[in-house]
Amino acid sequence: MAIILNLVDLQPRERAKAIQELTEREFNIPYSRKKSLSRATIYQWLKEYRQTADPAEALLSKPRSDRGVFRKLSEPQKMALIRWRSANPYRTAEQLREELMVHAVTSEGPVPSPATIARFLRSVGLDRKTLLAARRLSKKSPVKIRLAFEAPYPQRIWLADTKGPHLWVQDPRNPGELVLAKLILFIDDYSRYFCAYSYVLEETEEQVMLLFRQAVARYGVPDIFYVDRGAPYAGHSLKRAAALIGCRVLHPPAGDPSPRGKVERPMRELEEKLESELRLRKPPTLEEANEYLAAFVTQEYHRRVHSSTGQTPEERFFSFPPEYRRFVSEKALAMIFLPCVTSRVTKTGLIRLNKKQYLVPDARLYGKKVEVRYDPLEQTRVYVWCDDQFFGEAHLYAGDNDYLKRQEKLKKMLPEITVPPAESAPPYTYLERRLAAYRLEKELSLNDELAAMKAQREALSAALMGKEAPATQETGKEFGPDRFVHLLSVLLKRPFAPHERLLVHTCWRHYGPFSEELVRTTVGRLLGEGQSDLSAYLDALRLAAHFRS
Repeated sequence: MAIILNLVDLQPRERAKAIQELTEREFNIPYSRKKSLSRATIYQWLKEYRQTADPAEALLSKPRSDRGVFRKLSEPQKMALIRWRSANPYRTAEQLREELMVHAVTSEGPVPSPATIARFLRSVGLDRKTLLAARRLSKKSPVKIRLAFEAPYPQRIWLADTKGPHLWVQDPRNPGELVLAKLILFIDDYSRYFCAYSYVLEETEEQVMLLFRQAVARYGVPDIFYVDRGAPYAGHSLKRAAALIGCRVLHPPAGDPSPRGKVERPMRELEEKLESELRLRKPPTLEEANEYLAAFVTQEYHRRVHSSTGQTPEERFFSFPPEYRRFVSEKALAMIFLPCVTSRVTKTGLIRLNKKQYLVPDARLYGKKVEVRYDPLEQTRVYVWCDDQFFGEAHLYAGDNDYLKRQEKLKKMLPEITVPPAESAPPYTYLERRLAAYRLEKELSLNDELAAMKAQREALSAALMGKEAPATQETGKEFGPDRFVHLLSVLLKRPFAPHERLLVHTCWRHYGPFSEELVRTTVGRLLGEGQSDLSAYLDALRLAAHFRS
């Protein structure tokens, strides 16, 4: 969004020059290996921004056009992977890739990587769940030397904090009694303009989200929302809503309140000039306190020249053109800023919320964790999100529903996975290959020991008879699989494990024989490139032999 906003109002010649400079820069693009932007991409963004009624939706990320298409997997490989994983869910992607290389039917063409295999299995519903536990150690930051900082323009940074409670107001829940009210304040860092302010009885995440939603609807979306580490500002619902509208929620380091000084200083002014006067009067109601607060902010604070900026907050804040602000429609805000909780969908498609059950609208969500947004005043339906995608409404489920109708509905929703017949894929030979490797290693070790004993006996006999020991005829042997294994081990400067010896023998049996010159040339070239994986050397030898033939 920042790139388009900097280009949209430039003259054609200036815009072309700026785009040329952007194409020469490097960017950190999430989920992509690319580091630069092309001219066509930037011009396409500009076109979509100008032609769309809601510019905020024009530049949202779009789903890939080739999602679900696996170009590096052939049909025999897909059927084999589905067959093998269906038979045993504990077979890893690395094992399945190794199995594909063994059989001639599945090793034709490029062999896919384990990541490609894992994505394909996930797309057909055959992925294996893995739980990863990550521990994060929080380190207390040392004392820092601070310099003055100010946001470069309005809407860049909003700060928020809560003051009090210091003001007594009439309790609307218990007439005749008093209760302390707290002040929640949102302030723009560049202009010191109050974007939202209100006295509340309870400082909750719902109150903070309500003020944030009203401020976004009125002034647009800020780039950064810098808030306290308290529970009302660190909740899951607030962070998810801010992320969906393109705003980052940041917190100061623990035990370091200094960065919030810009919002605490105006709170002290409100304490000295507003609340001190209200204490001399009859305790107001909550509505009257908020009306006094709005009058002081709009008539006094926003129109007085600020000592730091040299301008009034109102003048400085509204100097930012409206076309540069990011607005979101009321309908989208109403959906995004609903309270949000995380729930897991059961095997029967139900989610539990506030002691009630709701039936999800999509069978792909069964067994997954989803985000549930709900209206506290409307309990007949909730809104289901998963991976930042809206899946529809989940309606209230009653236990006395017709059992047969529910079973019929579940049958239509559940996906069907068709397992190919046994004739369409080669048999899975994982255990057989491990047994063959074990026997080969045992046989080779025994043969080596017998050959060593024979050579020692001949050398001892020659020494006793005064004759020279017979020279070995190693150099005259034909270049076969054993010498192929020995040559690879010497070139790579490491001994081979049993499973690696089996891979080398399998490569020789299916794609050999290789000449010694070809092996030395190919391995030498890959050694110069810094390759260390044995599979890469075998794939290169297979391709080199194919092109040479």
